[in-house]
Amino acid sequence: VLAGCLSFGQQEAQRYHVLDAPATAMAAPRGAARAATLLVAPATASSFYETQDIVFSRAPGMRAYYQYHGWTERPSRRITELVVARLERAGRFKTVAPVLSGVRGDLVLNLHLAELYHDAAEAPGRARVVVAAELLDPARRTLLARRTFEQSAPAATYDAPGAVRAFNQAVAAVLDEMAAWIDGVAPR
Repeated sequence: VLAGCLSFGQQEAQRYHVLDAPATAMAAPRGAARAATLLVAPATASSFYETQDIVFSRAPGMRAYYQYHGWTERPSRRITELVVARLERAGRFKTVAPVLSGVRGDLVLNLHLAELYHDAAEAPGRARVVVAAELLDPARRTLLARRTFEQSAPAATYDAPGAVRAFNQAVAAVLDEMAAWIDGVAPR
């Protein structure tokens, strides 16, 4: 009975990390901004990644969660926020807003977070991010374009904090690539 009340040894404290995308120098926009409103639907995620746990892999085809490190919020939710912020900053549309805002839109961007994990098969590893995107015209009920964005960045250290820094770099690269793609495929 006493063993359940006593602590044997030090336990590492739980740490929560913010998934972020540092601002990068984006290419100068081509032509005037569109008069359209772009809505960004809440990103979906593969079920294993629909958690606040940070995922790693030490062997191909295997995944696990870091025990003492997690995200402050689910990556799918955070990816949606980061996409909206990046596209607003790009200034290519009259308005960029999440679908849940009640704003009506001319275009809708659907996102799916397919992978977000620290590939730790070899030290220090790489952060891998895969996001699928679809640009839709809801008035015409047509798919305008579909693309999958894959990026990776080297981890600074062979642990969760090192992987988080790499995730932030990889997500920033995905967002820059996605913003350029949307600018290229969205109707003017």
